[in-house]
Amino acid sequence: MPGGRHSHKIRAYKRRIDAVLEEERERRRPPPPPISPEHAAIRDRIERAIGSVQKQVPEGMDLEEASDENPELATAGAHILVLMREERDYLAGQGVDPRPFYRYEPKF
Repeated sequence: MPGGRHSHKIRAYKRRIDAVLEEERERRRPPPPPISPEHAAIRDRIERAIGSVQKQVPEGMDLEEASDENPELATAGAHILVLMREERDYLAGQGVDPRPFYRYEPKF
């Protein structure tokens, strides 16, 4: 794709497109497997908690709006954050970098 006098701009756009595509590939990559049975149990509790909250959020609402109407959802959301922190602390205690495991994306 010749760019004439502006080929440097086309190269810059291609680099940016490649970077965005790589970010999207990284985001879609599944989390690594659990490092131990204890870690698997923590991840299972997090997934179940997220699933129970997703069932309580009415169709067409986001979590913030739903938690304003139902304070129990806010409590459940705080519980999920505590579980995620527990997972992070467990992984750090085992000497494992916890960042690759942050893949929880609730779909409300």
